[in-house]
Amino acid sequence: MMRYFEPDFFEDFHCIAERCRHSCCKGWEIDIDRESLIRYSKINGAIGQKLRNSISTEGEPCFILSEDESCPFLQDNGLCRLIIELGEDSLCEICREHPRFYNYYSGREERGLGLCCEEAVRLLLNRPEPFRIIEYEREGDVIQEDEIVLLRDRILEMLSDESKPLSQRMLSCLELCGAKVFDFDHVFWCRYLLSLERMDETWTTMLKKAVEGDSTFHQGIKARRLAAYFVYRHFAVLSSDYDPASALIFCFLSVAVIMAAGDIDGENPEHIRLYSCEIEYSDENVQLIMDKICKRQK
Repeated sequence: MMRYFEPDFFEDFHCIAERCRHSCCKGWEIDIDRESLIRYSKINGAIGQKLRNSISTEGEPCFILSEDESCPFLQDNGLCRLIIELGEDSLCEICREHPRFYNYYSGREERGLGLCCEEAVRLLLNRPEPFRIIEYEREGDVIQEDEIVLLRDRILEMLSDESKPLSQRMLSCLELCGAKVFDFDHVFWCRYLLSLERMDETWTTMLKKAVEGDSTFHQGIKARRLAAYFVYRHFAVLSSDYDPASALIFCFLSVAVIMAAGDIDGENPEHIRLYSCEIEYSDENVQLIMDKICKRQK
């Protein structure tokens, strides 16, 4: 039997469509799952013909983007023509699920919202209480948890201790994982990120300003929720390929870089979305950062 877990704001997510300043229908490759591809092949009329003319089947099936890298069904008003004419059920899996993510461990499924979406960022930061995980369904006998998940849950518990400053909590968590004293030198790391592949010049500008400016380590609830988010999403996943100490350093380093790049207490913390797009959603960049962390731990 499976147990299911999600952040306390997961069910509150709804795509804000035309109100989104950074549409996920632009600038991203949109792969089409097999079930949707078969369904699209059977749709009649002009919309059906448009669908078939807009799909590339060379390699992984995907939509053919326009010159400005927009989905062929993204209208000028920011709305999706497929939804308008065929309903939300017509969306392919990646469009239907984005920005949701799913991680699977022994006997449990964990899901959450990726911070490449500005609405997901808003939902994460705009709650006045500590980050909380909800277990919303449980059936049958309790299944023995993976040790790494139990360790991750212990870290989340320590991060939720409101009696201590966030910096002290993070240090205690690192000690729990056996990490050496790690200097979150934002200048060094922002310079390192500048050496990695980057997509958006705004991100480049933010990193350069972070290198030149002073960084303040925020202790507020938004920083605490952000730290817990990275642990929830990445710690157990990265620990399967790297040691737990390095995985946790990546999580806390992400918070440090984000705080160096901008003001997380601002109304629209765009740098969080950019970090997610440029780092979290780039397997290559994550691997390069993890390799650098491991070398600095030796």
